[in-house]
Parts: sequence; C-alpha cells; structure tokens
Amino acid sequence: MVSSSSAVAVVARAPISQQRIERVFYLLAGCLLLVIVAVGFQKFYLHGRASTGGPVTQQIVPLVLLHGILMSTWIIGFVAQSSLIVASNRKLHMSLGVAGVVIAACLVIVGVATAIASVHYNPDGYKDLWSARRFLSFLLTNILGFGMLAAIGLKYRRRPEIHRPMMLLATLFVAGPAGFFRIPFIVGPIMAAIHTIFAPWVPMLVLGVFLVLTKWLMTRTWDRYLMLGFGGIIVTCVLQFFVANSAWWYHVAGWVTA
Repeated sequence: MVSSSSAVAVVARAPISQQRIERVFYLLAGCLLLVIVAVGFQKFYLHGRASTGGPVTQQIVPLVLLHGILMSTWIIGFVAQSSLIVASNRKLHMSLGVAGVVIAACLVIVGVATAIASVHYNPDGYKDLWSARRFLSFLLTNILGFGMLAAIGLKYRRRPEIHRPMMLLATLFVAGPAGFFRIPFIVGPIMAAIHTIFAPWVPMLVLGVFLVLTKWLMTRTWDRYLMLGFGGIIVTCVLQFFVANSAWWYHVAGWVTA
C-alpha cells in the first residue's frame, strides 16, 4: 500500500503540462507589453504631454485621450484575459471576449482618425520624423495591422492554437512601436543608426523575435501560428517602408496633410 507521503511526493514531481506553460507564457508576454507601454506613455499618463514633452496638438486632445484610454484598456484586458486562462476560468474569459471585440473595433476607428488628424493639424511636428506624409503610413499600418490580427484572433476564438498567438501579435503590433517609440534610450540609438522610416519597427521586431524564442525555450516546440503571424508582421513592415517612399503615397497622403 502506498503511503500518503509517497503519493504527495509523486504529485510534487509531476511535470507541468505544456498547455499550462503556454498559458503562463502569454500572461508573461502581456505583462511585458504592459510595462513597455506604461514606461513609454508615462509623460502622457502623468502629465498629459506628448512623447516629446510638449503639449498634445490642441485640436485633437479629445481624440488622443480616447485613443490612450482604449489602448490602455486593450492591453490591461489582454493581461486580464490571459490571467483568467491561467486560472482555468474559461467561462468568464469567453464572456469578456465580447467587450474585447468592441474595444478592438473602437481602437481601430479612433486610431485611424487620430493618425489622420494628427498629421493634418500638426504636420510640422513630423519634420524630424521623415515628414508627416511618410510617418502617416507608419501610423496607419500600425493600427490597421492590429485590426487585422485582432480580427483573425477573434474569428478563431474557439481555436486556442490560433487565437492566442494572433491576439498576442495584435497587441505587440499596436503597443510595441507606440511604447518603444516613446522611450528615448531605446529608440534614440536605433533612429540614429537607421535613418529611414523603417527605424520605428526595429524594437518591436526584436521583441517579437524574443517572444518567439522564449516560447520555444519554455515549451520546446515551435509555434507555427505564432511564427506565421510574426512573419506576416515582418512582411507588412517591409511593405510599409516601400509604400512610405513611393510617389503615389506622397500624393495620397498630401490630401490629408494639405
């Protein structure tokens, strides 16, 4: 007959399931993105200032505030949803997913409006960022890329192997560049070394590689959907670089910045 102490010892030595490790990975990844955004947006959160330390463009203050609230809500929601999955509370996770759909849709709409209004009312503010027309392509790619990845994740919400990586990548795409771009000691050297509109993507892409490798180290398996989604992000960033420097985009963006 096996003693109770022996049974406890066997349970204690039982390996943690790969599924639980994956759940913990997404929670840790969400917390990391939350920290990056908190550090990057501290001037906005604490003092209501732009990333440069100057005032927010006065004509779009309500839009900027709403965009900031939606962005923060999305990231906090991602961490909360990941926590519920770690706690095996799938029912509440699915119920709160409805709010996620609304927040994602609002974030895309408000994000596009904020980007266009920002370069329209303050084009001079982008003179040191490769011009307002070029930077507008970065802003729109950022928010629309988020929308696409979030839509895929929500469509496959009943398939965790697709849903989880897509939601993480959507959060990385919208929060990574926005957060990193406002941390001078990180983005400053990169922008000094890479004198193109591609520079703002670099920290986010490096973080993406880190997340892919971390998940492999934790699970010892390659996540094909995470890798495919991240590959799509890389392709999108490269295409955005060429679009930003094209003649047709110069004319299209001119309608906004005029």
